[in-house]
Amino acid sequence: MNENNKKIPAIILLGGKGSRFSSYRDLPKQLMKLGKDNILIEILKNFKKNGINYFILPLGYKKKYFLKFFSSKKNLLKYNINIVKNPRLEKINESKINVKLFNAGNTSSKLERIYKSLAYFKEDNFIVTYGDGIANINLKKLVNIYFKEKNKVLLTSFRAFSQYGHVISDKKNNVINFIEKPQMKYPINVGFYIISKKIFLSNFKKNYELENDFIPILVKKRILKNFNHVGYFYSVDDKKDLVKAREKLRNKL
Repeated sequence: MNENNKKIPAIILLGGKGSRFSSYRDLPKQLMKLGKDNILIEILKNFKKNGINYFILPLGYKKKYFLKFFSSKKNLLKYNINIVKNPRLEKINESKINVKLFNAGNTSSKLERIYKSLAYFKEDNFIVTYGDGIANINLKKLVNIYFKEKNKVLLTSFRAFSQYGHVISDKKNNVINFIEKPQMKYPINVGFYIISKKIFLSNFKKNYELENDFIPILVKKRILKNFNHVGYFYSVDDKKDLVKAREKLRNKL
């Protein structure tokens, strides 16, 4: 295992409403089956495969579903999970998937959830990812690139295909070309950030949003680097996305 990977925990952002996906009484999308396992477990397994095995889960909306899932002895045994109660006193079990759950509040923004998660690990550098993006990102390579940089933040991007047909018109609105679901010109942000506590805290403000405020500040300061992911990436925003991801990943998970 790469020594860098041992020293880097991952925060998985889960506590949003996910209202486009399900109603209040439904399972959160992260616990919906993707293949044999649910989305969250697939994310955890990919991290563990790449040598990262300590995860902080800042819960909020629908927290009872996550607490129930991680309180099941059957699930803990099946997925080799160790629930961490006091990360400052307990040793991380390197053979297991170590998970720290805490209530970050229903109304906390993504940035606040990250801020509150900092109390649950000693390390200076950490990964942040969304809990609804499935990708075969080479996390070992991602971490190695990050540690070669000095005082930078790493963001992961992907050249996605549009879900719409694109219309190209001339000045008189005559359609001169129509392209069905082309690959987009600019890559999209798929999360999987790596950052230090020092940089995070020096740019954090409680009223900031992650994408609208925090990231543009890093861009302005010229401390944000890009890692281009080549492989697959599926974001599950609604049930149609879940069906598509299941079909595409049927023989890959």
